[in-house]
Amino acid sequence: MRHSPTRTYIFAVEFRIVDPQQVWPVLEQHQESLVDLGARYAFVYESIVEPGRVLVIIGIRTEQPLLNLLRSRHFFAWFDAVGVNDIPAVFAGETVERFDIGDPPAPGTELVVAAITPVTDVEDFMHRVRDSLSEFADAGIRRTLVYRAFDNPREVMFLQQLASPAHALRWAERSDIATTWLADAGVGVYPPVFIGRYVNAMRLAEPSRTGRY
Repeated sequence: MRHSPTRTYIFAVEFRIVDPQQVWPVLEQHQESLVDLGARYAFVYESIVEPGRVLVIIGIRTEQPLLNLLRSRHFFAWFDAVGVNDIPAVFAGETVERFDIGDPPAPGTELVVAAITPVTDVEDFMHRVRDSLSEFADAGIRRTLVYRAFDNPREVMFLQQLASPAHALRWAERSDIATTWLADAGVGVYPPVFIGRYVNAMRLAEPSRTGRY
């Protein structure tokens, strides 16, 4: 039988709950379902400015179609387990490019600024990113990752690791440079810019078969 090509996806889901400490134990309890989805890793971040706001990023390699993943019962089981009342939107995309700009923060100390935003053209956007790397470095940004949405060719998510909470807050809230990048984030259907700290990470072994439902 002919197999579908293996694809690599990034899933990012943001939600607000009463007790963010519930998120990590739920992911640990559902490791088997993560493997079923083809997950290779999961990262959890907690907002440093909005209590209860959480960002979870999951990297997946699978032969399953994207729509099958988004309809997976596992997502609904996780949301129920952590106490999410309204099913949040899930950003599904692929990595466009990663830029390591300086020495990475010590493991477990990462601060991130993440935003989903519309763009006129992804390639033009990436040229702007490359042209701004020196300004990013001056702002304390150590790494920038850009993801392209699968369902919208004019939508991207970018995630930036910064050296300290002070750098993250100054970049996202008071930087003249950042206003260029964050002007459309949080407008309309897009969630507000996320500013958070690393909570935990999970690495998962390659399964013997991919994408079981």
